[in-house]
Amino acid sequence: MINIDKKLLAGLMLLAGAGSVSADITVNLPKGIGANPDEGYSFEYGYISDLVKSRQDRPQSARDNVKPVNGRFVIKTLPDGPAQYVLPISEREYVVLYSRPGDNFTVDIDSVSPLSYSVSGSPMMADIARLDSDAGRIMAEYRMMTGNGTATEEKISKLQEDYNRLFSDYIAANPRSEAVPFAVMHLEGDDFLKAYGEMTPEAADSPLKPFLDRQKEYVVAMQEAERRKVQLQSGNVDAPDFTFRTREGKDVSLSDFRGKWVVIDFWGSWCPWCIKGFPALKEAYAKYKPELEIIGVACSDPRDKWEAALKKYDLPWVNVYNPEEGGGRVVSDYAVEGFPTKVIVSPEGKIRNITSGENPAFFDILSELISKK
Repeated sequence: MINIDKKLLAGLMLLAGAGSVSADITVNLPKGIGANPDEGYSFEYGYISDLVKSRQDRPQSARDNVKPVNGRFVIKTLPDGPAQYVLPISEREYVVLYSRPGDNFTVDIDSVSPLSYSVSGSPMMADIARLDSDAGRIMAEYRMMTGNGTATEEKISKLQEDYNRLFSDYIAANPRSEAVPFAVMHLEGDDFLKAYGEMTPEAADSPLKPFLDRQKEYVVAMQEAERRKVQLQSGNVDAPDFTFRTREGKDVSLSDFRGKWVVIDFWGSWCPWCIKGFPALKEAYAKYKPELEIIGVACSDPRDKWEAALKKYDLPWVNVYNPEEGGGRVVSDYAVEGFPTKVIVSPEGKIRNITSGENPAFFDILSELISKK
């Protein structure tokens, strides 16, 4: 008979038992969510290492559909690295979960509006759930105020302070937590960069760190673009020339319009805020022409969709097609941070203003500049 050491046998049994523990995320939904067994409940998931890749290299997120039983379902955690799972709770609210291989925790969704949930079995996710739920209450208050017309600049500023303080206080009180990168991701600008630079080694070992590294690149790029935008708007910078073709195939350059005020409208048919601004832009064009010309520069648009949009929205100004992927050099030249972006160029060819987003104040600035001239 083979004699096996009792301690060795106990160790082997312990290892076998550890290997048999399931690596699961158990989700308990509130009543009414995922209640239709025929439809099931759909969610997205993927490895974090894939999700931080560039758009062209990033694989599509996987989808799964489960059938909750008595409001409960189980997600098998991905085995080969840290992962993210996106669970839709309503049209507006999502719960985002993060795991390492072998994680086993439970998520209890307590309410949908405001979103509130808790996690047990993962210290990192437990802290993220508390932060996310507290932030959700602040956002719900903001939406309520803006919805019922009670919002004021002072109240909104107070909510913004509360929101920032929620995350900065957590970082200060829990510097070694793996949830710190989640908190840092909710800060902006210099506050983000300061918190990023001061992270402890323990916090930087979080599975969320790759998201933070990608966001740092974005923040640095946006700060540089903002500095460049301020520089460009000094009134002393020549507007970079460009040449693109119209729908009819004619080459058009910015320099063709020297002697007029020019608004360069960077837009795309895919951008709802760009389309929303067309009526006001048409009014300004009718008011100030022929002293003013508008050049619509379509960016990141398939040519057929651009041409269809020109016809649909009946844009009366000069429209050119920018074939460069992502907007190319012209977007960089004008420090375009998002769409729409409108640039005012003086008759002398100097940049006088760059406005990002659909901002009604743009038309006041345009009026003031033209009337001064």
